[in-house]
Amino acid sequence: MAYNCHMKDYYSHCMLCPRMCRADRSESFGYCRSGDEPNVNLYKLHYGEEPIISGVRGSGTVFFEGCSLKCCFCQNYGISRGETGRGLVLDADGLSDIYLKLQDMGAHNINLVTPMHYAPTVSESVARAKAGGLDIPVAVNSSGYDLPDTIKLFDGLADIFIPDMKFYSSALSSRYCNAPDYFQRACMAIDTMVDITGGPVLGSDGMLKKGVIVRHLMMPSALFDTKHIIDYLTSRYGDRIYISLMGQYTPMPHILNSEKAGPALKKTLSKEHYKKMTEYLISTGQQNAFVQDEGASGDEYIPDFI
Repeated sequence: MAYNCHMKDYYSHCMLCPRMCRADRSESFGYCRSGDEPNVNLYKLHYGEEPIISGVRGSGTVFFEGCSLKCCFCQNYGISRGETGRGLVLDADGLSDIYLKLQDMGAHNINLVTPMHYAPTVSESVARAKAGGLDIPVAVNSSGYDLPDTIKLFDGLADIFIPDMKFYSSALSSRYCNAPDYFQRACMAIDTMVDITGGPVLGSDGMLKKGVIVRHLMMPSALFDTKHIIDYLTSRYGDRIYISLMGQYTPMPHILNSEKAGPALKKTLSKEHYKKMTEYLISTGQQNAFVQDEGASGDEYIPDFI
């Protein structure tokens, strides 16, 4: 891949995420298990997102391999480790072509899933796509474990941010993803995202054109962690963001077979706990919120990666 000198600098001493591993990703992998070339495992029209993202035609979703957070329970474990060897290695022009193809397929938006460890190249690809005729919103979908300076690479390019707010407790984030500073990092990241987009803007079709959706996947035996997160998000942002409370945690095969994983991760979320927290979220007066149907299955949200 031919990078300009400025783009090479980002990858040669990598500090794109809070791990700040300083790897020369042109020579070896960083903590994210990724080199300096974006690797796309899958792109498709995806119908499993929030209604204001998926709509009736689907979200043009691009799944990148690798991840700098590496939750041990990852629902996309097959690609987050960056070890499939089957993804498409693409430069900014190749990514741009994918976005335009998805637009031609009727996508409501372009949805970039876990792109932050490739942010310099991906942000450049969005700029090229927009110059080439992309006129649907672009969403950046991340773990929330992001640096403000990296997020700012998408300022003026991303219309929507969809970060996770996974943990309040540093004990949980340490245990599950070796990131005791997760909550503090996610707070700064979401602040930056809201600063860039402002409050939510819906189009005449009811689809989100601009704004932030913060997702929280409830974890088994972590009810009070969820309560703390709801309290924080509603008190700090209120209806300036959407909150998506998810209850589809699914124990993946690698967890079920792991001797190191604790018993909590080997079971699904209690329906009673999810119901209790949906009722709590509603009780806060938050208008911009999504909850899932009681019968929703975790498996239906996990694409068939290559």
